[in-house]
Amino acid sequence: MPASILIADSSSSMRALIERAISVAGLPVSRCLQACDAGQALRLIESRSIDFLLLDTHLGGIDQEKLLEALDPRSEAVAVPFMVTSSDASSARIQRLLEAGARDYLLKPFSIPTLCARLDTALRTVHGNH
Repeated sequence: MPASILIADSSSSMRALIERAISVAGLPVSRCLQACDAGQALRLIESRSIDFLLLDTHLGGIDQEKLLEALDPRSEAVAVPFMVTSSDASSARIQRLLEAGARDYLLKPFSIPTLCARLDTALRTVHGNH
């Protein structure tokens, strides 16, 4: 079943590039929504049916911790599986986000084939858990 994906990245060109890559790769995605900051991402998560989130760690808007709390599968809020993209290679940050529930952590700059392969794996894992 195709997934609805939210691409949350402060760069409009990065959001467009990712959406195009998903389309060209033929990933099982029914629609891509975009958010330019954490507040917009949270509003979309709360108001739309989102199956998966691709989350850049350098979003503006609300405190990113509030967004992570909403994504936590143990929380009372709407939990959404997510993968992180970031230029931050700090092992402590990577570990913290993986412990917070991230399915994967992809360092920027990344190659499009790597992004698509990891996203495909994450989507298959998510669908396997439903």
